[in-house]
Amino acid sequence: MRTLRFVTADVFTSEPFTGNQLAVVFGAEGLPTATLQAITREFNYAETTFVFAPTVPGTTRRVRIFTPELEVPFAGHPTIGTAHVLVATGEVKPSADDLARGEMLVVLGENVGPVPVRVRLQDGAPVHGQLTTAQRPEERVEVTDLDALASTLSLSASDFVGGPHAPAAVSCGLPFLIMPLTSVEAVRRARLDLEAWRRVLEGKWAAWPMIFAMTQSGGSDADSALPEHVRGCDIRARVFVPGSTVPEDPATGSANACLAAYLAARTPRDGVLQWAVAQGVEMGRPSRLAIEAHKAHGVIDAVRVGGATVMISDGTMALR
Repeated sequence: MRTLRFVTADVFTSEPFTGNQLAVVFGAEGLPTATLQAITREFNYAETTFVFAPTVPGTTRRVRIFTPELEVPFAGHPTIGTAHVLVATGEVKPSADDLARGEMLVVLGENVGPVPVRVRLQDGAPVHGQLTTAQRPEERVEVTDLDALASTLSLSASDFVGGPHAPAAVSCGLPFLIMPLTSVEAVRRARLDLEAWRRVLEGKWAAWPMIFAMTQSGGSDADSALPEHVRGCDIRARVFVPGSTVPEDPATGSANACLAAYLAARTPRDGVLQWAVAQGVEMGRPSRLAIEAHKAHGVIDAVRVGGATVMISDGTMALR
């Protein structure tokens, strides 16, 4: 019998039982991919990570990320959450200099490449993590028929902003279809139509839709009805991942990286561009993500996603 240790956490939230669930598994060295996939299905979260000794110089740990269906090269909430768990459990310890600065750098070797996570510390404990994507943003336009795109989410073409903010496919390591809507009400109203999605988007480079709308007056949209930790956000968003165990995701760091790149590409000024995003509200798993992009001379040279993580449980799993 072999025993594996695991920790579960809620990511992109400061409140337990909200945000996006994650399982982080230690001690899986030498296990075949099929077994890692089976363990992931057992947890049945959107993603599970497996932590190994580093294999690339300059990285802190090697991390493999699985959904219940497949291994993915990069994902945001598993990256942020795993870095937090490593520090919170003492698997990775801050140096004296880190403690003096109040932050430390954890570099995770993922299939997409090394992903740095800057972990902010308070009294030596992690309180916030911010990743920088390993890949610069790439944008494509695959589908231009707004009526067809709207049908995938039970919306109408008039719900899209259009013009310079027409839907576009973006990737910072994992592609998503970024779809700006005219109102938060339209975001709330969206319902995935699986048959329409199969006709229009299945098999495309960016098959998973991310819809969003800017909130009114920089975050005043019905704030009093929202949990405190997601009030005052600039953006309300939802991410649909049809074909997976969880057809809607409550907090998607990789998609929000794409959103930061999409918005920065359409912002005329340079510098650090920042937004706060509320996601998962319609699912009852409200999440808050801080996204930013750095732009110099019209070129986006860095995309970052950050948020808090809450530890939920730890335990062991026996493999026979």
